[in-house]
Amino acid sequence: MTDNPNSINKKLPPDKFSFTDAEPMAIDAQGDEISIVQFWRVLQKRRWLVLGSLAAVILLVAVISLLLPKRYEASSRLLLDLEGSGDLGLDQMVLPVGLDMNTKLETQIRIVQSDSIATSVIKQVGLFHNKGFAGQLVDSKVDFDSLSLLKRVKLVSLFHKALTVQLVPKTQIIDIHFRSGDPSLAADVANAVANTYIEHNFQTKYRATIQTSDWLTKQLDDLKQRADASQEALIAYQKKVGILGTDETHNIITDKLEELNKELSAAESDRIVKEAKYRIAMTENPELIASISPESVLGALYKDRAEVGSQYAQLTVKYGASYPRVIQLQAQMNELDTSISNEVTKVGDAVHAEYKAALKAEEMLQASFGRQKQEAYKLNEDAIQYAIMRRDVESSRQLYEGLLKKLKEAGILAGLKSSNINIIDPASIPIEPVEPRIPLNIALGCMGGLLFGMALAFVVENVDNSIRTPQDIEAYCALPSLGVIPSVIVGKDGHNLIGSTPTRQFIQPVTVEHRNSSGAEAFRALRTSLLLSSPGAPPQVIMVTSGMMQEGKSFIALNLAVVLAQTGQKTLLVDADMRRPTIHKYLGISSTKGLSGCLAGTEKSEAVVVAIDGIPDLYVIPAGHMPPYPSEMLASDAMPQLLEHWREQFRYVVVDTPPILAVTDAAVCARIADVVVLIARSRKTGRQSLIRARDVLRKVRANIAGVVVNDLSFDSVEYRGYYGHYGSDYHYYYHDPSNDNGSGNGAHLPATKETS
Repeated sequence: MTDNPNSINKKLPPDKFSFTDAEPMAIDAQGDEISIVQFWRVLQKRRWLVLGSLAAVILLVAVISLLLPKRYEASSRLLLDLEGSGDLGLDQMVLPVGLDMNTKLETQIRIVQSDSIATSVIKQVGLFHNKGFAGQLVDSKVDFDSLSLLKRVKLVSLFHKALTVQLVPKTQIIDIHFRSGDPSLAADVANAVANTYIEHNFQTKYRATIQTSDWLTKQLDDLKQRADASQEALIAYQKKVGILGTDETHNIITDKLEELNKELSAAESDRIVKEAKYRIAMTENPELIASISPESVLGALYKDRAEVGSQYAQLTVKYGASYPRVIQLQAQMNELDTSISNEVTKVGDAVHAEYKAALKAEEMLQASFGRQKQEAYKLNEDAIQYAIMRRDVESSRQLYEGLLKKLKEAGILAGLKSSNINIIDPASIPIEPVEPRIPLNIALGCMGGLLFGMALAFVVENVDNSIRTPQDIEAYCALPSLGVIPSVIVGKDGHNLIGSTPTRQFIQPVTVEHRNSSGAEAFRALRTSLLLSSPGAPPQVIMVTSGMMQEGKSFIALNLAVVLAQTGQKTLLVDADMRRPTIHKYLGISSTKGLSGCLAGTEKSEAVVVAIDGIPDLYVIPAGHMPPYPSEMLASDAMPQLLEHWREQFRYVVVDTPPILAVTDAAVCARIADVVVLIARSRKTGRQSLIRARDVLRKVRANIAGVVVNDLSFDSVEYRGYYGHYGSDYHYYYHDPSNDNGSGNGAHLPATKETS
């Protein structure tokens, strides 16, 4: 150990340090080291508790499973063809439209689980008379309807608990399961539920069709009267406004208007043509006029005039104007010009007359068309009203015909006992019971028992506040750990191997009898830690104490003195426990003279020192006679003087004192010792007692070197955890077979107990 305990005293003064100061440090230290390994160690430590809990739970589950009554389950399977059309198009009367298939299937499952189906099956099968189903509710004297409301509700509740309806995934198939102690009853009820549901589905449709038929019958008379009245009103109006035929657009006015429109268009075209001719005639151009009047002689005259003019021109050039033939041609040209002029006038008058006639005809047709158009406008207004009345007649007739068709279909459907629900597999009598499931219950019991045992183990671990390992010392008490002392080995005969025979007068320390044992090595490790615990020079006066009794302080003090003496240095062991001395019993020496006489002044210290045979350099001062006031004697000036005297004579002085929480003797001696060693016995010393002992020592400003964990079993989880992977091999590595005398078997005994 290289840690200096005095450093703790410097950082935290003893008079200000308390349990509340150390506890948060302990919690943090534990929280930082939680791991799977620690989890496993807790389970190993409490393995018998876990296994006991597991066995108890398994046994309890097995007994309950065997005591539970057997229950059988029968199943029937139905196909729901909700998309079929076997109801003549009246499915919307039973199933609501606009819902997806899953919703419709879930609706049907709820119908199967309804109270009405349950009540019908209970009546049909007579379950209220069956003691296996009804139990104390059975009543064979009355029928179901005569039972009290409370009994009927309870019977229906029992039925629902035994009934299970499930949808087969991704299908329109549902399974109906019923559980009962009677396998035949389970099958009968499952089939009865299926048949009752099918009958309920048919009755629902039948009632819907009957209600529809009754309503349609009442509505048909009114609809027929409305249709007849509308038809009569339409005919009367048609006669009134002059609409002929079945189409309001086919009538005399519209036909006449259409003809006038055609004639007016033709007249306009004729007037335009004749007006164009008239405009050409007004130009008095013979050529143009000839083009618009090909039937006149104007063209021939104009041709003759051209020929005569050509001859006249040739002869004039050749013979002159006085030539007779020229004069004759001149006269002929004048005559032709007169004829052409007269013909132009005649054609112009004819074209003008035709134009006036065409214009007059157009105006007359225009006027007639306007009058006919006014009549057509009025007819359109009448046609709109006619169309409204006609649509009313048609809608009334269609509604009447549609309802009449539905009425006939409802009548047909009411007479057909058809259903879109079919039984695929009827329920058969089950052979094997489904409850209790003993293997499953035991498996669940194993899991539950294991979890319960683990939880109980951790609860017990948290409730247990005893010191077990050096880690507990450092975590909960904020003190350094000096070492671990394992349990002492015993032989096959049950006697402690420190002594060779049971008849010996004294018992040699384990560090002498078994030098190479793990116990001796543990004390040598304690010696090393203790000598290195103080900086500078190692401590000379070492006080050993504990919080309570039976923690092994005297045993450790004795063996610590032995291993100190084995270094070749003179070592004095002082038994300062004058109330219950034990050192002299361990070594088999007399206790008539000892420390009490030295403190009282009746004896010299040299006279009471006893040299131990077989252990060189070890000297012992027994406690002596028990004084009436041991605390006052230890608190006197004689004790410091004796210690100063012993410091000069011995290299090491080991002082064994009483438990510090029991009496104040140890607190008095702690002030004059160099270091104080606290002893904590594994699984016995409590955290609070050790912390209280630490606080008492700090209040008297004692130098606490650390804590030694005593009586830690080789087979314990704490021991293996402290020494890592070595485990119990640590013991066998240091075991000396030569000292066993053939009797060592590796068993363990907590021989570190106080004999007092």
